[in-house]
Amino acid sequence: MPAPIPARRPAGNAGEQVVNRHLVAAALGRLTREHRDVLRECYFLSGSVPQAADALGIAPGMVKSRTYYALRALRLAIEELRDVE
Repeated sequence: MPAPIPARRPAGNAGEQVVNRHLVAAALGRLTREHRDVLRECYFLSGSVPQAADALGIAPGMVKSRTYYALRALRLAIEELRDVE
């Protein structure tokens, strides 16, 4: 099972949501291809661990591990980008 995503703050105005989407997109661009791929399979395509493993050609345990580290890297990238603003 992929690592849980932290609770979200209440949705702000439309402008804030657009900024947040751009922030996440920029942060995703800082990740390795393997991390982006596993997040795409597990979160954006809503696939299960076995489905992601099959699509990526890796073991289910590797999907879990990569997801954990990909989310950590994504959070760090978002924090770094927020500090730049």
